[in-house]
Amino acid sequence: MENYKQCEFYGSLEKIEDFTILTQNIIPGTLVFESLSPFTGYYNENPHDYDNPLYLYMAVDKTYSVFDITRAFQNVRSELNFDLDAAKAFVAFNDKFYNAIRLRHLNGYQDVIKIQEAFEKHGIKPHKSNLHQKDIHAHVTLKKIFCLEKVAEGLFLDRCEKNHAYLEMPRMIPFDELVQITQKVRNNWFESRFDAAMGYFLTSQKVFEIVRIYSDKLDMKYLEGLKRLYQQKIAK
Repeated sequence: MENYKQCEFYGSLEKIEDFTILTQNIIPGTLVFESLSPFTGYYNENPHDYDNPLYLYMAVDKTYSVFDITRAFQNVRSELNFDLDAAKAFVAFNDKFYNAIRLRHLNGYQDVIKIQEAFEKHGIKPHKSNLHQKDIHAHVTLKKIFCLEKVAEGLFLDRCEKNHAYLEMPRMIPFDELVQITQKVRNNWFESRFDAAMGYFLTSQKVFEIVRIYSDKLDMKYLEGLKRLYQQKIAK
């Protein structure tokens, strides 16, 4: 990584999100989740209050490969002609598990049915469901491309999404352990609020274990302080 500055890498993120289910602007009988507050650690007192959806999870009928989804997505984005972003996802809650596509950068709710129909046209079929559950507390796993710039040892900024940074961790941290560590970090952190998710990315035949940080304050002092505090709590 000595010569690494900015590049795209394949990796994964895990997080917990609160969902509701869309009942309008979808193909009838299909399932689309909406994340009510995708960065709860940052503004959990500020529930979703936007004209446009921030993050949607379109359930699909089976497990598709990243290549299948990406091929379809290339065609969908070209045909719809707006800056849609999509990523392979898994959504789990209670005893339920759904394959999904995470969607963001939508122009409005009216786009959802167009996106479903476009993906189906290119072989990615929506999941049929009559689920009407409310107050869904879901474990979400994303398989995605990170666009990263290394700004210091073990510190990365996302060059595709603002307010996203990544801290390299000294080891793989199980998800439940990371939740506990993050709470300890928050209890001892007196700077601006942040949201965290667990993740990793691959490069040079090596897995980099990371914590994704979401905050509007991502200067070097802020990130280095957070990284030190995470390392202290992990070492205990």
